[in-house]
Amino acid sequence: MPEKKESGYVRSGRLFAALTVLRFAAGEDNELLTPDGYARKHHPQGRIDEVNGDLYRILTKARKRGGEHWKVAAAALRSIPDFLEEGIVPPGPMANRALVEHKAGYDAQIAVFRDRFSQLLA
Repeated sequence: MPEKKESGYVRSGRLFAALTVLRFAAGEDNELLTPDGYARKHHPQGRIDEVNGDLYRILTKARKRGGEHWKVAAAALRSIPDFLEEGIVPPGPMANRALVEHKAGYDAQIAVFRDRFSQLLA
C-alpha cells in the first residue's frame, strides 16, 4: 500500500478489491467482481458486505486449489489489515467524488495484484 495517507473511500475500494481477488482465487466467482452494479452501491460497507464471506471457507477452497490460487489468496488476505490501519470503512452513502475515489482504490489495488500474479489475474 502506498505511503501517503489515502481517503477512507480509496481504502474501501482497495479492501473491496482484496476481497474480490480472494473470492476469485478460491473459485467463488468466475471473474473478478467490480464495485459497479451492487444493490447497495452507494454505501462502501454495503459493497464490502456483499463480497465478504466466510473467510475460513474461502481460504480453505483456495488452499485446496493450490499453486497460484493459494498464493493469490494468501497475498489478498495479508493485505486486508493495511486498508483498515487508518480507520474503518466510511459509513453512509457516497457522493459522486467518494464513488470515484472508491473505484480508484479498487483499480489501484487490482493493478497491484495483477502485477504480482499476472498469470492468474490477466
